[in-house]
Amino acid sequence: MSPHTTTTAALARLRLPEPALYVLIGPAGSGKTATAAAFPTEWRLSLDDCRARVADCTGDQGSTAAALAVFHAVLAGRLARRLPTVVDATSTHHAHRIALVDRARAHKVPAVALVVRTPLALCQARQHTRPPARQVPAHVVARQHQGIPYTAELLREGFAQAHDVTGLDLLRLLLERTAASRDPAGLRAEFRAVFGDDLAAAVAPHPVPGHLLLAVAGRELHLRRQDDGDPFDHGWEARLRESCPDGCDGALWTRVTSPADLLDVHLGGDPDEALCDTCDSPATGLLHRMET
Repeated sequence: MSPHTTTTAALARLRLPEPALYVLIGPAGSGKTATAAAFPTEWRLSLDDCRARVADCTGDQGSTAAALAVFHAVLAGRLARRLPTVVDATSTHHAHRIALVDRARAHKVPAVALVVRTPLALCQARQHTRPPARQVPAHVVARQHQGIPYTAELLREGFAQAHDVTGLDLLRLLLERTAASRDPAGLRAEFRAVFGDDLAAAVAPHPVPGHLLLAVAGRELHLRRQDDGDPFDHGWEARLRESCPDGCDGALWTRVTSPADLLDVHLGGDPDEALCDTCDSPATGLLHRMET
């Protein structure tokens, strides 16, 4: 079953409509972004992300006007196509919610309220773990918390449904959706943990299980997850362009542990150790020997 089909089935089990405009409601620090992560990435629309797009900083309040323009343009485009969209914003102001409901109604898309009712003390405590630019003053968080509406009020505002997120098994949605991806073993997630988001965004599946391609504009590196059975010796290897110096048809691989290692392989550097995957011959100082 494809990830989209799995997501649709999971939403139907939760009795949530699709497509829909899912509006998260809760103060800063309530866990809205973690809740939004249950839904596919392309569905999520966050003002913080829009600030990052226009100002390279999620907390740059001076960029809010420009970020809002991006936010509303994306929202309009998705609603015009009747695509499911998750709005990750506080939405504790009545006027903001009404505007979202009206826009959804104009495109005949139901609006669904997802309320995150985290205790005020925890919301405020979480501000101290955020970068300074993203910390929200305690009195603002308190005002947002006080502005969380009750279910009956949300339904009167025009929401087709209103749910406390604790009443929905969104963790199951997240697990089923990711388990149905083309990366059931979490290979790309493991790659991201070692090499970072930018490189992870450029990896693609390889037909061989446990392998990935890091490809940009026609140039690529072939990578594989190495596991020799030792729980303390897992890691990644990159395939070298050179052939085995012993003359067999095997490919040469070298251990890579950082973006700098990948750059070295891409530029044809001389790895400390390379190993043929056919004859198991070590090829130390390979390039130096080929040049001499």
